[in-house]
Amino acid sequence: MTKGEESRQRLIKCAAELFWKNGYSATGISQILSQTGLPKGSFYFYFKSKDELAVAVTAYYQKLLLEHFQSIAQGKEWENFVEEVFDFLSARTTGRNFAGCPYAVMGMETALSRPNIAAAFMDGLKKLANLFCDVLLYSGLSQNHAEVLSERLLSVYQGEFLLGRISGDISYLENTRKNMIETYKEYRTFHGI
Repeated sequence: MTKGEESRQRLIKCAAELFWKNGYSATGISQILSQTGLPKGSFYFYFKSKDELAVAVTAYYQKLLLEHFQSIAQGKEWENFVEEVFDFLSARTTGRNFAGCPYAVMGMETALSRPNIAAAFMDGLKKLANLFCDVLLYSGLSQNHAEVLSERLLSVYQGEFLLGRISGDISYLENTRKNMIETYKEYRTFHGI
């Protein structure tokens, strides 16, 4: 990685953390530059605007979260997949306030004022739902059931994470794990699958 690529990645990683924790609007370019130690003029060398940086942050989260979840999903049925995902998330969250899902946090904040950014984060949520669907298919559900249940499970995931972010209560992470497994089992029982 060249020095320029390294600097660009530092900006993205720092912005990702600050946007997630403090919000997009509350995070300024000067704050990002200060935390990275990069000179002020360097930002516009890598990004035309803060919005462009935010879109790059979605790719960062996709690499960090979705690609990791995809690797966990390989050869796993739903319950094992959920357990491993939440072991990973718990390890990343221990000792900190619960900040929720970065896709939902950024998507909600930017939905009305920055639709291009919100669309990029919505794309990440759709990819997460598709991943859930793939795991449900591997778990023996039909395409129709997998599609319906993946949307419900995404709602459980995002809803619990939203409650956790609002409350700052890390126990919502464990609630999400439990509810995603229970929702799966209840759906299968109800539909006789």
